[in-house]
Amino acid sequence: MIKTALKNKTEMDKIAEADERGLIPFKVNDPVKCKVISASGNRLVCDIDGIAIGFVPEKEFSFDTKDLETGDEITASVMSMEGRDGLVVLSLRRADRDRLWDTLKKKMEENETLSVRVTSANRGGLMVDAGGLIGFLPVSQLSVENYPRVEGGDSNQILYRLKKLTGNALTVKIIGLDRNEEKLIFSEKEAISEAMGGVEALFDVGEVVEGTVSGIAPFGIFVNLNSIEGLIHISEVSWEHVSDLHKMFKPGQTVKAKIVKIEDGKVSLSLKKLSEDPWLKEMKKLKIGQKIKGEVTKVTAYGAFVKLENELEGLVHMAKTSGDVAKIKKLQVGDKEAFEVIDLKPEARRIGLKLVG
Repeated sequence: MIKTALKNKTEMDKIAEADERGLIPFKVNDPVKCKVISASGNRLVCDIDGIAIGFVPEKEFSFDTKDLETGDEITASVMSMEGRDGLVVLSLRRADRDRLWDTLKKKMEENETLSVRVTSANRGGLMVDAGGLIGFLPVSQLSVENYPRVEGGDSNQILYRLKKLTGNALTVKIIGLDRNEEKLIFSEKEAISEAMGGVEALFDVGEVVEGTVSGIAPFGIFVNLNSIEGLIHISEVSWEHVSDLHKMFKPGQTVKAKIVKIEDGKVSLSLKKLSEDPWLKEMKKLKIGQKIKGEVTKVTAYGAFVKLENELEGLVHMAKTSGDVAKIKKLQVGDKEAFEVIDLKPEARRIGLKLVG
C-alpha cells in the first residue's frame, strides 16, 4: 500500500511539475496518443507521451481491449487531468465520438453524401443514426419517393408512413451541424439532387417538362420530375380563377408544364404559361380613346372596378379622373355605364377608364 501511495504521489507530482512548467500539451477534452502499459478486463493503463500515466475505465471502452498488447498505440480523449488514483482519466468512447464529429464536419464542408439508418419517426421527420451519432431528417428534406403526401394532410397517416421507413438506409447530405449542441440535420432531397448533377444542371428556365402529380395542396400541385420535385403554384395553374385543385388533378396524373424559375434548388412550374394569356389577347383589341360599356363590380376608396367584355377588367381611378370624383363616388356595384379607355398597360394587365358623359 505504501509503495502504491508513493507511486501515485510521484505520478501526481510529475504531472503537477510538468503543468507548472507548461510542458503538458493537452487539457480536458483533448485527444491524446497513448501507448498501452497494461490491459485488464476492466482497466486500461497507458503512457501519455512520456509525460503522464492515464487510465481508461471499463465504461469508457469503445471496443474489446483484450487483444491490446503492451506498446500498442491508441487515441483517447482526456476526461479529467487527475483521477482518484492521481492518474489522468481517459475515454476511448469519447475519442471515437470526437473523431466521428470531425469526420461529419469534414463531409459537410466538402459537400459529401453519406448513408444513415432510420431509427425512429415523429410528426416532424425521422431520427437517423450516422455511425453512432443521432441526427434529424425533417419531412421537408425527404426525397419525392419517401415524402409522406397524404390526402387532407392527416397527421396520423403521415406519421404511419414515416414509421414505415424505420430501419431503412438513406443517402443524405448534412445541412446543419452544431457540435456544442449535439445537433445534426440531414437532407435526402439535396443528396439526390447532387447525385443527379444538381437542379441547375438538369433544367433550364423556359424549358417544357413532363412529370407526374405527386401531391396536391391548397396552394398548388407538386410534380415529380424524375426524382426532382417541382411546384405549380395555384396562381400558375390557369389564366382563369381556380378554386379547387382536387377537381382538376389527381395523384399520378401526367402533366406538362413550363419552368418559370429555378432558385435555391427549387423548381417553379407553370401550366398557364404554355398558352398565351387570353387577357392580353383581348387587350390588344382595345385602343386609347375607345368608348366601351361595362358593369361596376367593386367600389373602393380610390375608385371603381369595372367588368368589360371578354372578362377584361378596368379601373376608374379618382386620382386620374379628378373631374369625375363626384360621379365615381355615386357608383354602385351592378351599375352599367359607358366608359372611355385612357390607359393601357398590358405588362401589368391594367386598363385605365373614365366615365363618359
